[in-house]
Amino acid sequence: MNTQSQKGSVPLYAALVLFSAVFLFPMYLAVVNAFSAWNTTPGLLPAGFHPENFKYAVTMIDFWKFARNSLILLAITLCTSTFTSGLVGYAFARIVAPGRNALFMIVLSTMMLPGIVTQIPQYILFHNYGLLDTFWPWVFWGIGGNAFYIFLYRQFFASVPKELEEAARIDGCSILRTYWNIFLPMSLPVVATVAIMNFQGSWGDFIGPFMFLKQDHYPLATALSTISYTQNGSKLVLQSVTTAAALLILLPVLVIYFLGQRFIVEGIVTTGVKG
Repeated sequence: MNTQSQKGSVPLYAALVLFSAVFLFPMYLAVVNAFSAWNTTPGLLPAGFHPENFKYAVTMIDFWKFARNSLILLAITLCTSTFTSGLVGYAFARIVAPGRNALFMIVLSTMMLPGIVTQIPQYILFHNYGLLDTFWPWVFWGIGGNAFYIFLYRQFFASVPKELEEAARIDGCSILRTYWNIFLPMSLPVVATVAIMNFQGSWGDFIGPFMFLKQDHYPLATALSTISYTQNGSKLVLQSVTTAAALLILLPVLVIYFLGQRFIVEGIVTTGVKG
């Protein structure tokens, strides 16, 4: 029986190996070309070993200034959207009010609207208020929350037994104190999930900073997409150095994902307990 089971799992493992190779192949190409010489054509096999490309990636442009801008935008996003979405999700889950479900459906319906559709109206709005080339748009976006994050919080808070909330009310807790002292500590898996998603979205955002900021305030993703690595003022782009810079930008995302994947799985599972 065990032998048959092992034989039956061979195709499964073969498929897993095949799909893993397909997904890892672009990463392999990036690593190979990041260590290649400047004047070589990108290929499947290594063309030399030049780790100094990573040094050039952070010295040929103002890499650390752009990294600082990325951290500023990341901090704004994490400190606003992560917690405001939780407050809205708590209100939809636990506060009974007329039209609550209809309003929740309206919030969810905004997920069907592509973000690029609202870019031009937002640009005009921020231009009229003199907020272009500032970080204020990210503050307002964060305060407004995110429909998907609100959904995750709402699903989790709706699964919390009412007895906990009633006990807190008997002890004299207000709505905000009940949320802060009871519901928020219980929702740490969801908070971690939202924070990780916020990190990935903010760190790799290119379109938003490109539209609303000037070059001095660009984050790393936008700077790498618009500023070329060239040699001695020539128009020839150094692909190996550019690839090395891309790997440096990708590294924090990989680290955060592998450290927090347990929270992502736990957060998604717990938000599906109750509809």
